[in-house]
Amino acid sequence: MLSRVWRRPVLLLGLVIAVGSLVAVACGGGEPAPTPTQPPAATSTPTSPAAIPTPTAGRTTATATVVAAPTATATATPVPSRTVQPKRGGVVKDSNSADPISYDPTTTTGGADNTHNAKMYSLLIWNSDGNNLAPDAAESYSISADGKVWTFNLRPNVKFQTGYSPAHPRDGTTMTSKDVKWSLEKIMGLHGDAISPRSGWMKEFVDIDRPDNGIELVNDLTFNVHLVQPFGGFANLLSIGYTGLIPDGVLQKDMQKRPYGSGAFRLKDFQRGARWVYERNPDYFKPGLPYLDQYQLILMDGSAIIQAAFLTGKTDIFGGNPTPDNRPVFDRRIKDGQIYMENRDSGCRPQTVNMNSTKPPFNDKRLREAINLGIDRKGYADVVWEGHAVPHLYMETNGLGHTEEEIMKMPGYRQPHDADLAEAKKIIKEIFPEGLKLTQMVRNTSDYMREGEYLAGNFRQMGIDVSIQLLDATVIFDRAAKLDYTLWTYYFCQTTNTPEELFGSYFVTGGSRNWIGYSDPKLDAAYLDMAATSDPAQRRQKALAMEQTILDFMPSAPLPVQTQLRGAYSYVKDLPMTFSSYTWGKGELIWRSDA
Repeated sequence: MLSRVWRRPVLLLGLVIAVGSLVAVACGGGEPAPTPTQPPAATSTPTSPAAIPTPTAGRTTATATVVAAPTATATATPVPSRTVQPKRGGVVKDSNSADPISYDPTTTTGGADNTHNAKMYSLLIWNSDGNNLAPDAAESYSISADGKVWTFNLRPNVKFQTGYSPAHPRDGTTMTSKDVKWSLEKIMGLHGDAISPRSGWMKEFVDIDRPDNGIELVNDLTFNVHLVQPFGGFANLLSIGYTGLIPDGVLQKDMQKRPYGSGAFRLKDFQRGARWVYERNPDYFKPGLPYLDQYQLILMDGSAIIQAAFLTGKTDIFGGNPTPDNRPVFDRRIKDGQIYMENRDSGCRPQTVNMNSTKPPFNDKRLREAINLGIDRKGYADVVWEGHAVPHLYMETNGLGHTEEEIMKMPGYRQPHDADLAEAKKIIKEIFPEGLKLTQMVRNTSDYMREGEYLAGNFRQMGIDVSIQLLDATVIFDRAAKLDYTLWTYYFCQTTNTPEELFGSYFVTGGSRNWIGYSDPKLDAAYLDMAATSDPAQRRQKALAMEQTILDFMPSAPLPVQTQLRGAYSYVKDLPMTFSSYTWGKGELIWRSDA
């Protein structure tokens, strides 16, 4: 059996946050090599930095201690003490599916973009080890007794990277509270740039109606974030790569040309469509980190290519599911100790058929219900995900959501499927006796195309003449945000695995990724009520009721969600296996035992 451990993403909302100290190792010296200029090229250049003082604020503080957020529902495992001292040096090669669309960590949305940018940007809080959250650019933070004010104290030595072209006045300067305020406001769409599709839903909780937009500057290194109500999951949101920090005044258009980060690695050089090289940042604010000299991303797409590269040693890290012919090879290498793997929920939900209910023909609820009935979910799991999938609605199956057994009794999931398909055909024939033609919007990368093609076959079985329109991610997201489509098959991926993100991003009116046009004032009110509920059982019931409200309207038909393996060769140590794939991109604690 391939999977040795099943790791379900843990709901970190309001969890007890363990803050571990980092191992300090003597820094290697030397002036680093050049860094890049513009995305459409393949080379570049680098330089040096400055400093400031330190204050604090009262209340419950997270420094090198353990702090509970206001609505604790889970307890984090303490950061383990190391038995083996990590080695410094070496290169790790990983696969990635695409070039970054932009060097802006906040307005990109794809996992590939995050994998690139997370290496170059620091966060206020990061997911340091499994399910542990620790201060990153923040030295400490505290939460008021009522849970509505979060006070952050920045480290005094967080410096923005140097050596990029064009040069900027903030290169090599120290991050201040003003920079963080700008970053958070930009994420919430308050500076003219689009709201962050991934992190922008923090605006549902930050008190942006205050004159200071809910972010109060105390001094250069201390600031308060004022929330409209307690929200323990704020820490989760701050820990994903899309909440990266940038200098005051920098906008998305600036980050089309170069990065503006303060993270563990900086971009050395790249060849678009082929390879991106990130080197150790010599001015990084955590002594001795990162351990690696370089982290390289080799661009490739398609399961067969990615697996061949890993099995032949061209990459050191693997993510995905082995094809049937490669399964025995993976099993044998796991048994021999050459590689290690963990099975995990992909977090890619909601996985849905999105129907634009704001205009014909999907403003007819009967058609939306027919689509939900007619989809063959078992076939979808077998064909699209080769059986590596679990039945799903919107919330996490077997977690806060329904159990597998409950879902498999529901319309569209129940077996045998023949009766549901026959009912779907009957409804569609009654509504459209002359037939129905639709265009299906599909993203032009391998998994999405496989998903789209399979579902198009399902729609044709129901009696709908579907043509597929393949589009690049940037075009798809722009059209989706404008509701410029009729039918769109897609799987989204969540970053924090909280119900606040699920409902706040995709279903609340004006949500940062509400690209299905769904709006219900009752759900909006229920959302804030659910988020303010501290009792876990009550909170789950309220979330389930919200899910049912959406299912009753059926703006999108939910699909099974894939599971995935993640692992590496045994010489790659401390590979993050965190609660969300969107928090492991920093890579600063990865090291090679053979360095």
